Amino acid sequence: MGHFQRVLKELAKRNISLGRQRKDEYVNQLRSRIRRTSGDQHGQMLDNLLINALVEARSCERFKLLSEHIADESLRKFYRELMISEAGHYRTFIELAETYLPAKQVRERWKDFLIIEAEIMTNLEVRSDRMH
Repeated sequence: MGHFQRVLKELAKRNISLGRQRKDEYVNQLRSRIRRTSGDQHGQMLDNLLINALVEARSCERFKLLSEHIADESLRKFYRELMISEAGHYRTFIELAETYLPAKQVRERWKDFLIIEAEIMTNLEVRSDRMH
């Protein structure tokens, strides 16, 4: 069963309805930093892969914290499973980038995105509904 279906099942068990979809300012701001230079398809591909890796890595971190600090045993297990899955997704995006581009180039652009992300996070409003 996919993650989204599992989340829907957990919500249903708790009689919670899914809220309306919102714009993800974090992801949109990361995506605004994708290199858009004509003829630089490899750069655009790398940026897309690294943004996806970053989103998955941060989700992994949040699920880890939830799994370690929530009292509900069922949710603890659920969040831990999601954490493991997100960690795998993060690695897959990095490995895919390194399949097509030199690892040194991938690492250098990864460092760039960590700096970009820090700038974005400094200016984002703190909200309770941010998870992924």
